[in-house]
Amino acid sequence: MNLLKNLALAVLIAILITYSLGYAASDLLNIQVQLDNNFVEPVTSLIVMIVVGVVLVLVGFAVALSVFAAIGFALFAILAALIFAGLGSIWPILLAVVIIIWALKDKKHEDRYS
Repeated sequence: MNLLKNLALAVLIAILITYSLGYAASDLLNIQVQLDNNFVEPVTSLIVMIVVGVVLVLVGFAVALSVFAAIGFALFAILAALIFAGLGSIWPILLAVVIIIWALKDKKHEDRYS
């Protein structure tokens, strides 16, 4: 649920930023979008820019998650391989240590008072 909340927040921020930048581009810098020798209305161009911004945010989010997931999975696989290889090569030593400790541990003797 937290992931969806963060995603919705990221989309909302992207829409606000895109709208603000689109407004600045169309009014302050007098930039107009032209398709087939016809100028597109400012509201329509802002909507198009908002949609493009949202798509870019979603693509960036997906790429970031996939990169972090791939790195995390690779690190987990490397750690698991090292653990299994280590245990596979030194298990006789570990078994001998456990047996020695078990054999030499202090056994509690009951003190009998006469």
